[in-house]
Amino acid sequence: MSSWLWRVAPLSIVRMLFWGSALTSAWCFATDSHVRSILKTHWKLILVSLGFVVLWRVPMNGKFFHGLEYEDSYVYTVAARQISEHARIGPPSIEHPYSIGVCAVGSLASCLESETFQEHFMGDPYIVSLCSDVIGYRPDIASVASVAAACVTAILIFLICMLISRNVLAAGSAVLVFAITPVFSVYGLETSAEPVSNAYMSLILWFYLCYISAPPASNSRWGSVATWCAYTAALLFALTIKRENILLVIMLPVIAFVLHLAGKGAKNPPNRKAQWILLSTALALGFSYQMRIIQTTGEETALLERFPLTLGGLLRLLPVFLRSFLVVQWYGGVAFLVLIGAMVAWRRKGLTLFPLVLFVAYILVYAFHIRSYYEMRLGQTDPRAALRFSMNLMGLWSILAGLGTAALLGLIQGTRLYKNHQLVFKTVGACGLLFAISGSYLATKALRDDAVEDEFRVRIMPALTAVQNASTDGSNRDYIVTLEPLMIQMYASPNVNVLDLGTLDCRVLEDLGFSEKKIGVLLLEEQIHQTAADTERYKTQVTCLNRFKRNMLSGNKAFSVVRLSP
Repeated sequence: MSSWLWRVAPLSIVRMLFWGSALTSAWCFATDSHVRSILKTHWKLILVSLGFVVLWRVPMNGKFFHGLEYEDSYVYTVAARQISEHARIGPPSIEHPYSIGVCAVGSLASCLESETFQEHFMGDPYIVSLCSDVIGYRPDIASVASVAAACVTAILIFLICMLISRNVLAAGSAVLVFAITPVFSVYGLETSAEPVSNAYMSLILWFYLCYISAPPASNSRWGSVATWCAYTAALLFALTIKRENILLVIMLPVIAFVLHLAGKGAKNPPNRKAQWILLSTALALGFSYQMRIIQTTGEETALLERFPLTLGGLLRLLPVFLRSFLVVQWYGGVAFLVLIGAMVAWRRKGLTLFPLVLFVAYILVYAFHIRSYYEMRLGQTDPRAALRFSMNLMGLWSILAGLGTAALLGLIQGTRLYKNHQLVFKTVGACGLLFAISGSYLATKALRDDAVEDEFRVRIMPALTAVQNASTDGSNRDYIVTLEPLMIQMYASPNVNVLDLGTLDCRVLEDLGFSEKKIGVLLLEEQIHQTAADTERYKTQVTCLNRFKRNMLSGNKAFSVVRLSP
């Protein structure tokens, strides 16, 4: 089997895993009477929750926010466009077969040289490419896919809470938190892999809990087999979305084993199905080896060699990461409810321990994650650096918040004061909920407007201006030299040529025929990259470009488009 996997194209395996997980999941949901019972009983609540999810996430002006981090936020959309449009970028990397490769020199229609982003995998771009096949390509196609992923996640959050708590108040609160939290509605639609990864994490958790707890619909032999197949296929595909999802492979069996030893197992103890759980784990570990996940940490290793991280520096990362959850404009103060939910989950043990332990495990991994070149060079970070990582925890965060809300309300309802003044408490509660929803919507709109405006001014407008200057003669012979070629590949025609400044040297320009004037070269200079760190990092490229004459074409304080001449 291993030798067969090595011969199959990575994208073909990604495709098979996705459709395997989609079809088995659909079969399980369609045949699960327990799910049908929940949906039949609470369909109105679920439908209203989905309405909140869509209303909070779809901007009235149609302008989505793509993301803070250039590479992590844009490479998936470009890779999806390549898949959908069948662009020939180059063969998969031998060292990183499941990593994304994008065009670094040339156009999407005719690429001359590709670049591999080893830490970014094909799973998310494949899903986005399917959306593109259905509604056509558009620069915000990944955000559209993220909205769909959010709707799926909302339903899964409700089902998981009902399974682990049997409390509709906890389930409804969890979905509401997920739906109206401002940061989830804006940064949770980033064109990075986190939104889709979060949906798959929720799907895996649901099937795993169903499998080990054996709810009524899973008592039949074939129902159990179908659930195991859905869980395993989803687990394997999740590895092709984000490498951090290897934590699911490791932690889920460990938690189940600990609960079994503590006598907190589900209706059917885990040891009855332990062999199948271990088989899923073995398959996932074998697949991660075939994906060469460990080899994709090369860039982080190189950064550590250049900027050694001391134990004290490592420990300083944790409070900075955790502080991001306390920003009221982002999370609305829900951290308090999450903390209560964590204590409730720890006290109850049982199935509630799964979201808690997974949440803590991911928090630790992301808090001590090696930061970007610029953060490592400066030796400092800020809470915004946690946002992209945190969007992979939206589902777990919401589940814990739902448990905390139900516990807090249950505590209040048990007091004598509440029993004597129920009408007053309910009126105050309804007004408070209405105020929270209204405030959340206004905060979400303000957060999105600011993020979209900054992104357009700093990244999108410079790229569009460069494209306009390069395409005036209609020859498509101009190459746009930029540190952010992905922006141009997202927004421009597939025939527009780019040259990634990170891969540029004078030999490349000579090979393209620049000195013979076979091509033209436009340099896009952006203010955000006019820093000492960038000057040091791209010293060789800057030295090469300084040899040529410059003619200013257009620009403003944020950027300039310059035509270079031999």
